[in-house]
Amino acid sequence: MLLQEKMKEYKFSHNEQLVIDFILKQQENIKDYSAKMIGDETYTAPSTLIRIAHKLGFDGWLEMKEAYLDEVIYLKNHFQNIDPNYPFTNQDTMMDIAHKIVQLHIESTKDTASLLHHDSLQKAIQILRKAKVIKVFAIANLNYAGEEFVFKLNRIHKTAYIHSVQDNQFQDAIMTTKDECAICLSYSGETPTLLKTAHFLKENQVPIIAITSLGQNSLSDLADVSLHISTREKSFSKIAGFSSLQSIHLILDILYSCLFSLNYQANIDYKINVAKRVELNREIDNKIIEEKLKED
Repeated sequence: MLLQEKMKEYKFSHNEQLVIDFILKQQENIKDYSAKMIGDETYTAPSTLIRIAHKLGFDGWLEMKEAYLDEVIYLKNHFQNIDPNYPFTNQDTMMDIAHKIVQLHIESTKDTASLLHHDSLQKAIQILRKAKVIKVFAIANLNYAGEEFVFKLNRIHKTAYIHSVQDNQFQDAIMTTKDECAICLSYSGETPTLLKTAHFLKENQVPIIAITSLGQNSLSDLADVSLHISTREKSFSKIAGFSSLQSIHLILDILYSCLFSLNYQANIDYKINVAKRVELNREIDNKIIEEKLKED
């Protein structure tokens, strides 16, 4: 859940609500306010901010302030001219729809890129590098994104698996060891099946990489590192999960590419050598695609 949503839904005391209303009204201007200044403006004690921060899961006001400002800035960037939930209407022509879906993909990509942080990405890559086996856990249509990622990893001789059947997923999580790692895909971060899987993984001290929405959620709490995706879609009031799925594909492509780069030339050589043997008898009548195989 986004911090601003949590601030609006939580049941605060009267004085705390005065402070919350002030913070929500000020938006990014809150960066110029200290706890004492906010107390003076709302006629409350500075300690009120500390209580609010603790209730929202932060150690103190400064940590909460930083998270709040990051979220405000994020929400005010991108998606100014397109609705990720309803990117087109029944009045649009086919070409209008095509253009809007292209624009939605561009905005989703930019939005996700803005959420990438060097330290989190580096930690995720090191987990993948060290893992004897990479396992992907997801449900419903997110399995397809996971399957493509696993396919790519296997093509560079990195052992990876994904199980789409729920019962197999639980069993696989229970059997996973700490020298392996897990990638858990969930937009909401609150999918019961995936959370049960993550708990099994946590019990076995398996490193967990969560690919999920921005904000606090149960999956992020269980993960060793979280990589956030574009967080603009409603849970179900939408035409389709265009933006979230595009964002998950992007993060998985980035993880694969960074992992590939750690052993770049060896991976290139291995991939090409395998492909040559597979593609040997395929006839291609397209000069752009066609490649001439050199005789050894």
